[in-house]
Amino acid sequence: MKPEEELTFVREGMAAMEDYLSSDLVYWTLRPFSATFPAFSVGGLLESLRRLEARREELPPGAQAELEAVRGQLERVREAYPDRYRRKVERELSSRLDAWSWYLEDYEERPEEAAVSYPAQVHIRVKIDLLLEEAERLGLEVQPARRRVEALDQRLRRHWVPGPFLWEEALQRAFPRERFWWLYGRLRGREAIGG
Repeated sequence: MKPEEELTFVREGMAAMEDYLSSDLVYWTLRPFSATFPAFSVGGLLESLRRLEARREELPPGAQAELEAVRGQLERVREAYPDRYRRKVERELSSRLDAWSWYLEDYEERPEEAAVSYPAQVHIRVKIDLLLEEAERLGLEVQPARRRVEALDQRLRRHWVPGPFLWEEALQRAFPRERFWWLYGRLRGREAIGG
């Protein structure tokens, strides 16, 4: 998403946050933006905020102020609805781990096809990392999830080819290689894994 679209996404997500937290849904449709934006979730919000922070200088002063206001809103939501917010983080983390596991299984069965979709699918892995960070910040038990991530990362590394950053260069400062290594390269195609 472009920075202005990403800002609209976080603005509309925060406007729907109270309803979202009251619902049983992990992924919330932002109407009337459902055709333009992905479903809203805590992980999606955290990723967009991180991406926007990296591009802060590109935003006009009013948008920079709005970004700060959204950060403040999020902090107030964490304080006002701690249990509901924690439950969303836990449920989404579990859901994203399942989705990433399924993607890697799909890759192992159909490497050529699945490798092509890696740049789109890697958003799941980014959200997992940010949700783990958020869960730790909230004092949640994260060791089982961390063990699962480590096992999935071992599977990913077996087929990994290091390379250039997958997203726009301006985002690299928010997603450094040391932490977000899976954004710096690609999965091998069939010929490289003996398929």
